[in-house]
Amino acid sequence: MELTVLLIDGDAAHADQVRQFLQRTRPGWQVLQAADLAQGQALHARHAPSVAVVALEQADGDALQSLRWLGRTMAMVAVCAGQEAMAALAMRAGFADFVVRSELPGSTSHLHTLPEQIEGLARQRATRDALEAQSRELSATLASISQGIISLDGEGRIHVFNERAQELVGLPHSLMQGEPFLSDLVEFQRARGEFGEDGSVYWPPGAKLGSYNNGTCPAVYIRRTLEGRYLEVRTHPERNGRRVRTYTDVTDYVRIQEQLRHSEQRWRSMTALSSDWFWELDAQLRFVLLDGCPEGLKAVLQGQPVDAPALWCHQPNMAVALSGSRVVLEARQPFQDWEMCHRAEDGSTVWLSLSGTPRIDAQGQFRGYCGVARDITERKQNEVQIRRLAYTDDLTELPNRAAMLQQLTAALHRSQHHGAGALLMLDVDRFKDINDAMGHSWGDVLLKEVARRLELWCRPGDVVGRVGGDEFLIMIESLAPDLAQAHARAGAMALSLIGILGQAFELQGRAVQPSFCIGVAGFQGLERSVDEMRQCVELALGEAKTRGRNAWSVFDPQLQRTVRERAALEVDIRMALEQGHFLLHYQPVVDAEGRVQGAEALVRWKHPERGLIPPGAFIPAAEQMGLIFALDRWVLRLACQQLALWAQDAATADWTLAVNLSAQEFRHADFVPRMQDILRDTGARADRLKLELTESLMLDEVEDSIAKMQTLRGWGIQFSLDDFGTGYSSLGYLKRLPLSQLKIDQSFVRDVLLDANDAAIVRTVIALGQSLGLEVVAEGVETRGQLDFLVAHGCRRFQGYLFGRPAEAQMLLAHAGLVVPAG
Repeated sequence: MELTVLLIDGDAAHADQVRQFLQRTRPGWQVLQAADLAQGQALHARHAPSVAVVALEQADGDALQSLRWLGRTMAMVAVCAGQEAMAALAMRAGFADFVVRSELPGSTSHLHTLPEQIEGLARQRATRDALEAQSRELSATLASISQGIISLDGEGRIHVFNERAQELVGLPHSLMQGEPFLSDLVEFQRARGEFGEDGSVYWPPGAKLGSYNNGTCPAVYIRRTLEGRYLEVRTHPERNGRRVRTYTDVTDYVRIQEQLRHSEQRWRSMTALSSDWFWELDAQLRFVLLDGCPEGLKAVLQGQPVDAPALWCHQPNMAVALSGSRVVLEARQPFQDWEMCHRAEDGSTVWLSLSGTPRIDAQGQFRGYCGVARDITERKQNEVQIRRLAYTDDLTELPNRAAMLQQLTAALHRSQHHGAGALLMLDVDRFKDINDAMGHSWGDVLLKEVARRLELWCRPGDVVGRVGGDEFLIMIESLAPDLAQAHARAGAMALSLIGILGQAFELQGRAVQPSFCIGVAGFQGLERSVDEMRQCVELALGEAKTRGRNAWSVFDPQLQRTVRERAALEVDIRMALEQGHFLLHYQPVVDAEGRVQGAEALVRWKHPERGLIPPGAFIPAAEQMGLIFALDRWVLRLACQQLALWAQDAATADWTLAVNLSAQEFRHADFVPRMQDILRDTGARADRLKLELTESLMLDEVEDSIAKMQTLRGWGIQFSLDDFGTGYSSLGYLKRLPLSQLKIDQSFVRDVLLDANDAAIVRTVIALGQSLGLEVVAEGVETRGQLDFLVAHGCRRFQGYLFGRPAEAQMLLAHAGLVVPAG
């Protein structure tokens, strides 16, 4: 069978796949390919294809619009998986069949039956054309036949008759067309012995038979022969002792009817499985067909215009929503997912989602809309519940942080025209102690009671929410004409609120009297964003906490400037770590004869704009920001690499290198294995590395610190106690630490010749080191006099500007009188 097939599909890859498959499996076919409806219409007019395969969704419309110009061409619609309901709608509109595309990319499984489907449609067209030609020929001869001839449709109704038939029946022309003709066909034939040789009488399933009281009516039935053919049998009333019967081979017709019946069954099956139901509007946009719609809802919608305000009353701005929908309807455009609702008399609400497309008849006249609808009530209820969970604090049922920030956004816009407002943030002092002492259930009860008092204290229109564990936020609008007055009034309100909250709380029979701190920040207009406002009130709260219990503080812009500077510094430090702006300088450690014995590694920041920055300007900030870990690890690795380089030269192989270690890095759970990795990766000698720890680091978690030090000391790593004498200087733990060195802080060395107390401390530290067998290093040695004093009292290691400032490694080699490698 040679066919011309028109393929209309905007998905070029899929269209090419279909075309190649058809040409491969049916070499004699001509396959025309169009990218959209306009191109498809032009190809249809030029080539008159046998069958058209149209994708449901097109760039310039949808498949249903192609029915206007496809005319008598047999057409099938291609849909994606999950669009079976739309396929059923398309078949009701006029498509003869459908195909479902595979969900798997590149799969051709859905194409295996496509050639047979197309051939089936082509055969249907050929049969239809033949039957229509036969019907035209029959109509041309009916008038010349003296016998009455009547043709019945599948439901036993008259659809073809001549004037003689009308005369025999005795009915006027207006009552003949479409009227039922027979009653019980089987019983009618049984009475006259009209069964075939195989005893079979066939009637299309679902046919409804009727009768007239005229017993001379001719009988028409369809009989199946032994060969499987179907014959239409026409039996006329007896006249002059003769009975006339005509037979017509209608096998193709019956098969077409069966295909239509199966198609209808498929459509019904899909309808039953789908949660969608079908609807139609007439030209006045009223619901006239509600197929599958629940009966209660059908009674409400039947005859109701789709743009009735009662169906749109749920919209936040019903007038705008209705106006938009009417523009679409008047333009006769398709629409999707219009959400409507119906409120029943009992107060319950049914939500619907409607999608539809216009109905245009063969003459191009608008006949209304048709489409699918779905009950989305459960989904809408879930959305309400989700929103409640998303914007409500479970414990207090106050608005949560997300809800408060959302409301603050709106309040900032309103404050442009309604005066200044204020945010109050409060928290419970030492709430963790209350939880730990009394239990979490008591803490929860306290928070609920605080929430209740806050709600009672607030003015009408004020909003209070819980934005953290024990933090509450109060938003007060229209407080004063300007920010200065708003700050003053909000401060007074904070004072009164502390008084209200300061009264004892009765918790399960016990009186609890916590204290509170409150931060205040005013707002007016959009000068500050929501995030900035939140930051301002948090800064004010932090300032209040520094003042003690039951304190409050109004936001000072200087606090924000400090935060901004800190944030900018954090960005700079991160960038410096990423781009390698940090470097190591080395300050020599010498003996009494001035010979270099090693060095201390000191990190410097080579800022692209501010130049060389000393560690005191950025180390504390890095510790606060949590960036000290990355910096410490970089310093350790680079220092070990330098040790490995020194080990390659006999002149420097015995040099030691001291590295300052932050408390955070030393206390990290992975510090020991990470230190082992660095030594292994760099090849540095562990016995040449000194880790400098401060006294304050040793005060917390003493046992854990000692265990780590002993593990590392077992590898050969040495430990130096830095700035000894500035802290607690506890001899109790000092004797337990695996130390090899004490360092005298430069604050004592600086005035050792001027201050008797400093001199006594220096002598004591040197003597203590000697008695414990520890090496003593004096830091900050700048003058010859200081050096002579230290040497006289037994100190043998020195570090300071007298011997050299911190510099790059090459400068240290030059200081030691060694050859500096080129480059």
